[in-house]
Amino acid sequence: MKQLTNPCTRCGKERILLKQWDEVIPTFGNSTTMVTRSTNICPDPECQKVVDAELAVQRKKRDKIKSDREEKLQQVADKKQADKDKLLEDEE
Repeated sequence: MKQLTNPCTRCGKERILLKQWDEVIPTFGNSTTMVTRSTNICPDPECQKVVDAELAVQRKKRDKIKSDREEKLQQVADKKQADKDKLLEDEE
């Protein structure tokens, strides 16, 4: 059987298990599924700090894109509502 590897994205060293936990996730109907989650880190603390900083930048960028998209959708919805209200006023 092939051994799975989990190398660090920055330095290539084999990452180590920091924390592992089980979660029960509800599925369709009344059933649930047990999922095992884990957090792995680079064995080199300095490398891990750099990776964490890079991930924070990526997370911030994703959050900004998401908030911009939600804001744009809200603007479109507000404009549609304003147009609809204007049409109703014009009919009266």
